[in-house]
Amino acid sequence: MTISYDAPPTNVRVNIASVERTIFETMRPGVAMPARATLVVHVAALTADVKALLPAVPRDHPAYERAQGLVLPRARPGEQANHYELWQYSLALARAAQELLDLVTRDTGPP
Repeated sequence: MTISYDAPPTNVRVNIASVERTIFETMRPGVAMPARATLVVHVAALTADVKALLPAVPRDHPAYERAQGLVLPRARPGEQANHYELWQYSLALARAAQELLDLVTRDTGPP
């Protein structure tokens, strides 16, 4: 998911099921893992999306607090994180992004 920073999000959905399926498939024996750099870029993109959505949600909302906690530097996986840790973190970010999108679209309504 990539967000246009010039226009408010509308009916965008984060394909969480796709992330879950990918994790499941890559954990099967004989299936090659994607390059670690690919996962790092995926996490960076989701982090940017969550950060872009945070200003549109009230700071006292639990979804804001959960998402904010995920994008803090201390919450991010370290440089030695394995594939599974990166996948789990990307799944948490995807869920947070969708939760924020749901709040933003509920408050602003469809165009």
